[in-house]
Amino acid sequence: MKNIILSVFTVFSLFFANACMDLDKEPLDIISDDAVFKDEALTKAYLYKIYGYMPCGYGLFVEGGANVLTGMGITDLLDGSTDLLRSPAGWNESNGVMIPGTISASYNPLETWGRSYEVIRKVNNLIAGLTNDSPLSEDFKTRVMAEARFVRAFIYFDLVRRYGDVPLIKELQHFDNLQELMVPRTPISDIYDFIDSELEQIGDILPYAKDITVAEHGRVSREAAWALNGRAMLFAERYARSALFSNKVIEGDHFILDPDYNALFQSHGGNKEVIFEVMFDGVNKGHACDNLYMPPSIDNGWGSQTNPTQELVDAYEMLDGTPFDWSNPAHAANPYDGRDKRLQASIIVDGSVFKNKVIRTGYLMPDDGLGLVERTYSGYYIRKFLDETLPFEKLNFMGSITSWKEIRLAEVLLNYAEAQNEANSGPDASVYETMRLVRERAGLPALPSGLNQTQMKERIMQERKVELAFEGHRFWDLRRWKLAESVLNNKYFHGMKITEDDNGVKTYEKFELNMLPKQVFLPKHYLMPIHQGELEKNPNLGNNNPGY
Repeated sequence: MKNIILSVFTVFSLFFANACMDLDKEPLDIISDDAVFKDEALTKAYLYKIYGYMPCGYGLFVEGGANVLTGMGITDLLDGSTDLLRSPAGWNESNGVMIPGTISASYNPLETWGRSYEVIRKVNNLIAGLTNDSPLSEDFKTRVMAEARFVRAFIYFDLVRRYGDVPLIKELQHFDNLQELMVPRTPISDIYDFIDSELEQIGDILPYAKDITVAEHGRVSREAAWALNGRAMLFAERYARSALFSNKVIEGDHFILDPDYNALFQSHGGNKEVIFEVMFDGVNKGHACDNLYMPPSIDNGWGSQTNPTQELVDAYEMLDGTPFDWSNPAHAANPYDGRDKRLQASIIVDGSVFKNKVIRTGYLMPDDGLGLVERTYSGYYIRKFLDETLPFEKLNFMGSITSWKEIRLAEVLLNYAEAQNEANSGPDASVYETMRLVRERAGLPALPSGLNQTQMKERIMQERKVELAFEGHRFWDLRRWKLAESVLNNKYFHGMKITEDDNGVKTYEKFELNMLPKQVFLPKHYLMPIHQGELEKNPNLGNNNPGY
């Protein structure tokens, strides 16, 4: 897909020298909507512009020489505001706003309202343009419109999980009709009805993943529509529907779990586990994940901007399936041995080998005089996502090209297990089987039989915490489970200080990460505030969400 995007945008740029020009506003000085939707290349370029609004969970990235925030609306990983990560950086939004709970209607670093409705308008414009006397082939138009509808469905899902009731705009609005623009908020249940209906319909239109060529990597498949519907219906608590669509992906048998969990996240596109991903090439579009998260001794100082917590490290089981236990002398003496394989695939611990270097993570205060030998706020570094093949000269704000894996099979398996467990009032054989598949890759045994519904849900929650760590799911899971208050509020999390005596014997000591704000999570934080400017522009939106 990236080759197509580059060539199409080359054509596109000949027509649009002004980067601020917006195709869906009339009149146009250079080219009309009518002309765009009569030309396949320009229509594809418009579609790829729509794809550009899909989220990148790395946060900030660079495209065309400009910084872009897509979907997430934050420069940090979303899980930087959960119990999984903490940052030493006072500049980032997690520390400045999200953790201390100062999010407001005047400033929300996760604000995506305006950008979301911008792309919804573009989708509606594309559908109108291809529907109204476009001479392009029906097969081409049908696929392109289905792809755009996928993006629109994703954006509505993202809006509803952030804000609750939001305006549902399904058709192109006219700028000369002010009343038409003043759309009131639509109830959450109706938004989910729309998402479900759209994704079910386009799931019968889009090509199967096996029929999408290498050159089209990044374009959406019907399995992606099913997987997104499974995720959305899980949030909607429509468990039977969620299980149905997740199971369609599983039974399709096209996607497989990558046996190398670490390699999965270093891939640049086309991995067999990945159902939908956001692509980068490092030339026209790149991100800074490696530069921001590598150990400072590797990247010459920028790294270690966000560090895993001890709470996450302790969550990884022993390889025999038992919990890790600091009171067990054998565990405490060698805390990183014999653990779930995902631990060292996701986190650099003391003694890990990274880019052919043994990393020592002994906790160092900023003023210890040791400079940038190693510096980790918590005693750990992120390993997941980091590309060990990336040359040093690419460690900058655009050099990383690992794709963002928005939907992958392991999440679908866990979505199915949770939904089926809820829909069936307890686990059946299929729930145990999907959990076995996820755990087997990590080197863990299958779950014990005889679990009731609550016990299985607890195991699924645990599995999601470690399998999906740093991918942003924890941020939303704690909210939809209504556990964010108990897990996050009034909490400091912990790191690990390691000392070594003259005989090489190490001592491990947990310490509180209290140098930055204590976490605040109040009932109002389950939803985000609508920006005050949006409320003033559209009085039909009514009052803000409770507490703002």
